[in-house]
Amino acid sequence: MGFDRSAENYLRSSDHAVGSDLEYFEKYFAGKKFQKALDIACAAGHFGASFPAELIYTADYSFNMLKTARDSFGFDMPVRTRGEFLPFLSDTFDLVGCRIAMHHFTNPCLFMNDVFRVLKTGGYFVLIDSVVGFEDAELNKIELIRDTTHRRSFKVEEVEGMALAEGFHLEDSDLFYKEHIFDEWARRPNPSEEQYRSTVQAFLDLPDKVKAELRLKADGKNIISYTDKKAVFIFRKST
Repeated sequence: MGFDRSAENYLRSSDHAVGSDLEYFEKYFAGKKFQKALDIACAAGHFGASFPAELIYTADYSFNMLKTARDSFGFDMPVRTRGEFLPFLSDTFDLVGCRIAMHHFTNPCLFMNDVFRVLKTGGYFVLIDSVVGFEDAELNKIELIRDTTHRRSFKVEEVEGMALAEGFHLEDSDLFYKEHIFDEWARRPNPSEEQYRSTVQAFLDLPDKVKAELRLKADGKNIISYTDKKAVFIFRKST
């Protein structure tokens, strides 16, 4: 496992390459043009590639993710760093984005604090991530079995509360359901076969009400797909 070893998997990932969340983002900012934008935890670069900006910086802790994003989308300003410790001057960016990544961060409040710092006044912070409703402990446990870098997926109100506490204003938000092809999703981090089987078993052992919440599709002991929720938050650093 490890993001350096799985960068190509993320480049090919249908979960990352397309999605209603990306369509929402592109429609929301259609016609706008930013000078400097930053994609935090950029992975293979799909989100940053949609930024309407003259200069696009990419940040990730994985060297191979940065290299894959650069080679695939032409980004020429990669920075290896954690999301909580951004090596940029204050008031630098017009747009900062982070997609399907905050659930890996050790300290999301510190992350949001540093995003607020590097944003210019009036700048946008677009956060896209998995969110949970009820039974969040069960869902987070499954994610951790699949990927040991997982920390926690939050509820919508928790994300909004953290951002507002750092000084952001919530301009808009939306919620989308995302169906995941199970094998592609479960094998994306390059797990061992034992770890893969543990992920399968964890899904099979879920209470029926959680299986229903996840719209779990299975054929006997073979899991076909499941559906989770992604939220898009459009935050702004108020003038």
